[in-house]
Amino acid sequence: MIPSNNVVIQKAWVVTDVEEAALSWSKALNIGPFFLAEFTPQVFSQVSYRGQESSLHMKTAIGFVDGVQIELVEPVGDSPSAFRDVFAQGQAGFHHLCFWSDDFDADMSHYTNQGFAIANQGQVVGGGPRFAYLDAMASLGSMIELLERKPSTEQTFQKWQDIAKAWTPDQDVIVKP
Repeated sequence: MIPSNNVVIQKAWVVTDVEEAALSWSKALNIGPFFLAEFTPQVFSQVSYRGQESSLHMKTAIGFVDGVQIELVEPVGDSPSAFRDVFAQGQAGFHHLCFWSDDFDADMSHYTNQGFAIANQGQVVGGGPRFAYLDAMASLGSMIELLERKPSTEQTFQKWQDIAKAWTPDQDVIVKP
């Protein structure tokens, strides 16, 4: 079946300050914790932007609401990226839906055959998951992220989700794994 996985695992927003946004989301919606990470260009291999070799640098905070990931993304720098395609520096808003991909190459073909351009793609170093941001702005109003399903990534996300289920507002909102 194509796409190989049709369940949204993540909803993502571009923000101007990831820690400030995580605190705001937690206060307003009583959710937490948010797991913070910085992904420098060295974390990724084979990164491209619109078909040209590129780099990617971002800070993220991941929290959970009823089993769905909320990802807050703060692009670092002003390099072209799928994030800057939608929001100029200093702007924020909804950016993408993320799906696991059980067959990355087939899923990429499925979306590109529909005319969705590949805005960014790459892979986490050390054999980590491949990922792609597909530009569906004209037809869907957002990007689509495909994230190659890897057991280690699933285990990390499950661990964070389990921690979030037990979280209470008197605990830390920001966690730096």
